[in-house]
Amino acid sequence: MNKRLFGLAALLLALGAGMGGGAAMDLRESRYQPLVFKGSTKTPIGARQFCMARPDECRPADAMPGPLALTDGLRRDLVEINSRFNKQVAAVTDEDHYQKREFWTYPDDGVGDCEDFALAKRRALMERGWPASALRMALVRQSNGEAHAVLVAVTDSGDFVLDNLVGDVLDWEETNYKFVKMQTAQTMSEWVDVEDDRVLWVASK
Repeated sequence: MNKRLFGLAALLLALGAGMGGGAAMDLRESRYQPLVFKGSTKTPIGARQFCMARPDECRPADAMPGPLALTDGLRRDLVEINSRFNKQVAAVTDEDHYQKREFWTYPDDGVGDCEDFALAKRRALMERGWPASALRMALVRQSNGEAHAVLVAVTDSGDFVLDNLVGDVLDWEETNYKFVKMQTAQTMSEWVDVEDDRVLWVASK
């Protein structure tokens, strides 16, 4: 009988340890820091022109009760889509390709700049069922001070950056970018400033 009681106690202790492990995981996830916004700001001219040309793609998205739950399947979507377009599309500036300073569009001809990469990834993820409100265009500053555009997937496990300059899909805090502004969850035609107080090295010119 004593041995049985001892075995039961050991089992309960093991279960308790397992529950503690789950609590530790929840605590780790709770330390995730989402992007913070300071208020509305001017919509980039490229986004305004894109929405004028494709109003159906800038209609207000349905509100979600909270961040999208990131499953293993959705995580694989991010990695696969980011990798696919980084390999399939050649980076070319708008000035070289369209003779325009700024022109947001899809790189369906196989070439495009950073905004075009991000738009293509956004469209591909939406075709897989991702809600538009979780996929947001963002403007950042590189460590050399140059402007850049990325796509941010907002989830309950992190705000992940899909970037044509980086192969890995990283949480925004893991990037070497200073976030400047991002579209709202509702539409690409409305943007907000990002509160990013990180100090990044900027190369002298």
